[in-house]
Amino acid sequence: MSKNLTSVFRITVSLKDPVKYSALKEAVAITSKRFPYFSVSLGSGLFWHFLEFNDQIPVIQADEGMPCKAFDVNRTNELLYRIVVRENRISVEFLHILTDGGGALEYLKSLLYSYLKITGKQITQTGDIILPDSQISEEEFEDGYNRYFSKLPPPAKLIKAWHLPFKLNKKPRVRIIRADLSVSELLNTARKYKVTLTEYFVSVYVYSLYRIFCDSQAKSRKKTKSALRVEVPVNMRNKLPSRTMRNFSLFVLPEIDLRLGSYTFEEILRSIHHQLQMSTDLKQISRFLSSNVSYEKLFVVRILPLFIKKMGIAFVYRGLASKRWTGIVTNLGQIALPEEMAALVESFEILPPPPNPKVKVSCGLVSYNDKIRICFTNISRSHDLEKFIFRHLTDEGIHVKIMNQT
Repeated sequence: MSKNLTSVFRITVSLKDPVKYSALKEAVAITSKRFPYFSVSLGSGLFWHFLEFNDQIPVIQADEGMPCKAFDVNRTNELLYRIVVRENRISVEFLHILTDGGGALEYLKSLLYSYLKITGKQITQTGDIILPDSQISEEEFEDGYNRYFSKLPPPAKLIKAWHLPFKLNKKPRVRIIRADLSVSELLNTARKYKVTLTEYFVSVYVYSLYRIFCDSQAKSRKKTKSALRVEVPVNMRNKLPSRTMRNFSLFVLPEIDLRLGSYTFEEILRSIHHQLQMSTDLKQISRFLSSNVSYEKLFVVRILPLFIKKMGIAFVYRGLASKRWTGIVTNLGQIALPEEMAALVESFEILPPPPNPKVKVSCGLVSYNDKIRICFTNISRSHDLEKFIFRHLTDEGIHVKIMNQT
C-alpha cells in the first residue's frame, strides 16, 4: 500500500483545553500496558504475515501532513498504531488489521481517562471505561471471526459499481471537510420517514451520488450497466456476544440498480431501509463472515508462499474489491462519557481510511451529546457530493455547520 492508499483510520477527541504533552506521554505509557494486544508489529513468515509482541511505547507525534498515513510494515519493530496531537486534539490511528472503530474507541476513552486523572481532574464515575488497573480478560484477545465461523453459502455476486467521474487531486490528495449537525434534528427527520438515523443518512448519501450520476449521464450517450453501491461497516459485537478488542467488523452493501430507471429520494429511502434491515440480520451477515474466513482456510491459499499471496491480494484489491462500491459511510454511533469527563470534552470525530482512486470520497459519522460530527475524506478535485448532501439536509430543516477544511 502507498502512503495515499492505506487501511489506517483515525478517531479524535477534542478537549476544551490545550493538551499537556508530559501528562499525555505518561498516560500513553499507562494505557499501552492495559491494552497489550495492540503492542505488536507485523512479522513475515514463509506462508503468512503474523503479529508479534512489541513492548515499545507509542511515540506521540505532531499532527502534521496527511492523516491516516500508511505504516511502514517492512520496518522492524514498527507498531501498528500511533498517537497524534495538535493543540487541544488527541488522535489515535490504527491499522485496520489490528482493530476496528469499536476497539480503537475503547483505547481512546481509556487514554483520555488516564490523561485527565494525571492532569488533576476529579473523576469519581467511570461508567464503562476500561480502567488502567482493571484485569485483562482473555476474551479481549479473541478472534471473533473464527469463534463464530460456520460454513455457509456465499453472498450473491455483485454487478460492477458506478464511480464518481471526478478528477483526482494532486498529491498529497487528501482533503477533509467537517460539519456538525444536531442529533435531535436528524433523528426527528429520520423518524418522520420511519427509519433509523443511519438508514436516513445513507439514503441521503446514495441520493446525492445518484444526482451526480444523473448529471454525468446527461453528458453521455452510453447506457450504464452498473449499480450505485455504498459500503456500510457493521460492529459485530452488537450482533454476537464478544468482548474482543481485535478487529470484529464486517460491512453490508446497500445499492440501487441503475439499469432499472430513475429514482426519487423516497424510493431510495425505502429501498435502503429494507436492504439494511435484511442485510444486517444475523443470518444474512453471517454469510459475509463465512466468506471472509473461508478464504483463509482454503488449502491452496494456506500453502502459497507469502510473496505470491501479497501479489494476489494487491491484484484483488485494485482490480476487484475497489470496484465493488461507489462510496463508504461509517457510523461509529453515540459516544457516552461519565459526566465529569464529558464536561471537559468538546467533540469526537472519525476518519475512515482514505478512499482509493475509484471511490474518491469516504464519510465518517460519530455522535456526542446532541451533535453529530460528519467528516468527508476526499481525494478528488470536486466537492459536489458534499454540497448535494448538505443542501439536501438543509432543505429538510436540518441545520448544518460547516467547519474548517483541511
